[in-house]
Amino acid sequence: MLKTVVLASTLAVLAAPALAQAADPHAGHGTPTQAPMDHSKMNMDAPPAAGDDPMAGMDHGSMNHGGMVMAPTPKGIARKHIGSAETALQAFSNALEVGNRNLAIARLAPDLKVIEDGDEQGYADYVGGHLAADIAYQKTVKTILLERTVTKETTARARIVSKIRMISNRSDKAIDTIVDETALLSKRRDGWKIERIEWVSAK
Repeated sequence: MLKTVVLASTLAVLAAPALAQAADPHAGHGTPTQAPMDHSKMNMDAPPAAGDDPMAGMDHGSMNHGGMVMAPTPKGIARKHIGSAETALQAFSNALEVGNRNLAIARLAPDLKVIEDGDEQGYADYVGGHLAADIAYQKTVKTILLERTVTKETTARARIVSKIRMISNRSDKAIDTIVDETALLSKRRDGWKIERIEWVSAK
């Protein structure tokens, strides 16, 4: 045990000069301590003052990135807790957007009335004709729900009034319009169905 202790002490003494030579190469070159930047007080979109670096206050709204104008993304409302009637109406709208004709028809009542800017159609006329045009139109626009009011008239009838913005999703087609949608739904044996829906474009 004594020999082991002596040997360990000897090795420590011999290693000391080598350790002393291994000085930190970064000693004396430390960077001064700086307070963290408060980004909440920075205005990245403010125009630069005269004489300032022009990159200090970039106006992103007027920038053209490779020919693409940076426009703000429209905001809509998000409805997380919706009832069965609104779920059926939303399923119809979603079916139009993805182009699923069968799913759209499944949400329509046989006694359906569709009124679009004053033009009224029954179930057969709408399903056999104008439904295809609505699906084709939905491929050219992005639909944004702006407002919605759901009124439960009875346990089996509901009235849903919505304000919808439709904007073009194609660079070669300019569309930006507001549509007022009023839908009457009734609870049937196979679920909630749309029995009347009216679309009126804002003037």
